[in-house]
Amino acid sequence: MPWCPVCKSEYVEGKTHCPDCDVDLVDELPAEQPEEEEVPTLTEEERADILTRRAAASQARTYTSAREKQSENRSSAWTFLLVGGIGLVVITLALLGVVKLPLNTFSLAVMEVIFVIFLIIAAQSFRKVMRLMDDIAREDTLDEKVHTWMQENLTKEELLADVDADTTEELQYFMVSEEIRRRLMLQFPEIEDAYAEEVTESFYNELFQ
Repeated sequence: MPWCPVCKSEYVEGKTHCPDCDVDLVDELPAEQPEEEEVPTLTEEERADILTRRAAASQARTYTSAREKQSENRSSAWTFLLVGGIGLVVITLALLGVVKLPLNTFSLAVMEVIFVIFLIIAAQSFRKVMRLMDDIAREDTLDEKVHTWMQENLTKEELLADVDADTTEELQYFMVSEEIRRRLMLQFPEIEDAYAEEVTESFYNELFQ
């Protein structure tokens, strides 16, 4: 059946011209080409806004190393030990009548229980400090492995290859940091996001400052 190539109308056999479009009919319509989707391009301001929001979200995740956790637990352990130990001695002496405190026997007994709880917390904190030794060893090994890989595979020139010369320093930081983090997570998918952010910032400063 003949077709009009303009209005796509179908005509009966024998017709050779479309009076509406004033064109000759064809035996088959040409295959329609799919319209290519227009890929939107971002302005520098839009890119900066996206990267800034990503950076703000990343900074919300604070990484605490095993060594820092150990230090915090050790400090807490010593605080509870000293307060609990001294308090328990004073209350015991008060109960024995060696020292005088303006408290009745019941109040002294309650305070003694509290100081005993402090000593229990101190013991638990010291045990946690010891357990963190293994985590520190594993973390140190991972740090060395990650840092070695980054030094061998991430160069300043390569990371700046897609960054325009007129890009602002702030935008460059966001763009390069995102690329460092992306490659790092691909190479070490098992690491935590907060750890990746910490290592990325440290490596960026090492390269550019």
